[in-house]
Amino acid sequence: MKILLTNDDSHDSPLFHFTIEALRLIGDVEVVVPAEEQSWKGKAMTRVGALYTDRIDLHGTPAWSVTGTPADCVNLAIHNLLDEPPDIVVSGTNIGKNVGIGFIFASGTVGACLEANIAGLPALALSQELTPTHFQQWMVSRSFTPDLTAELRAGLLRLIPDVWQNLGIRADAPATTWNVNFPSVVTDAVSIIRARIGHTFYERCFTRKGDQYHHNLTDIQVDEAADTDDCVVRAGNVSATEIDIRVLGQTVG
Repeated sequence: MKILLTNDDSHDSPLFHFTIEALRLIGDVEVVVPAEEQSWKGKAMTRVGALYTDRIDLHGTPAWSVTGTPADCVNLAIHNLLDEPPDIVVSGTNIGKNVGIGFIFASGTVGACLEANIAGLPALALSQELTPTHFQQWMVSRSFTPDLTAELRAGLLRLIPDVWQNLGIRADAPATTWNVNFPSVVTDAVSIIRARIGHTFYERCFTRKGDQYHHNLTDIQVDEAADTDDCVVRAGNVSATEIDIRVLGQTVG
């Protein structure tokens, strides 16, 4: 399979490198990645201003770096940068889980996949739950401890092929997105469970600091039902939810 890989954390994310490693065991990987972090950009695309591309090397893997959003990367890759379209687009593995309606629509990881679906391609969004302490460590230093890095690598190298097989990923799959979230701790008993998107929403996103406002979620309404994506992940399993934009808004009356 010809796999196009992108993310929203940019190319210095260790989880991105582990995802490249895992996917190269499955197919031929082309990498087109944002030059800088693009979290919470959803499916936004650059309408005004120019995009710039650059060829970079990611530990021996040639890649395109793009001064745009994840959705920009996918559209540019499919229609401008690659010699031929990919069979599938993979986005991630994101640092932090993407669960619940409010957060899925905000996610640049998922947004890249929706852009792939618009182009008629299947897509796979991968996200990694972290403990609050580990997530904060990344936000402050953009790094993990060696032990956690090794643990995350082992989990992704094990689970990405399992997810690929379990979901029946193939070149002729429907143009939908599988939104997959890995638990923070991977045990021998971990299962891949198909879940629904939780009705989880947020309220205030910004906190004032002087004359500025900074992103700082404070109010979240979590759907606690056991069959939701968030609850499946918090129970220590992998959640898998299919998003089909073809049925969005098709109910009349």
